[in-house]
Formats: sequence, structure tokens, C-alpha cells
Amino acid sequence: MAGIGKTAMRWGFRLGLLGFAGGFFVPMVFMPDANQDPMLGIFITGPLGFVVGLVAGAVRGFVRND
Repeated sequence: MAGIGKTAMRWGFRLGLLGFAGGFFVPMVFMPDANQDPMLGIFITGPLGFVVGLVAGAVRGFVRND
């Protein structure tokens, strides 16, 4: 069971980082004058990516029986 938790955390951090980077930097490209764009990555897409990554990692861990 420890392998499932490790896999879930690994996926959570990876997808959380990807969500954070996407929500932080992509809006700056499309709306460079808006000053509140980085908050999307900090408060919404980063944590959402982490939660989705935890679930995906847990499912993968259960399927692979880590």
C-alpha cells in the first residue's frame, strides 16, 4: 500500500506543477496587461491539478498493484 501513496503523491506533484505553470504563465501571454492573471495558477489550476494528480496516481497504483 505504500507504493500506491508514493505513486499518488508523485502524480499529484507533477500535475500540480503543470497546472500551476499553465495557470500562471499562459494568461500572461494572452492578456499581458492584466495584473491578476498569476492568481489563476496559484489558487485554481495548481491545487486542482494536484487533486486530479492524486486521484489519477491512486487509480494507477491500484491498477498496477504497486
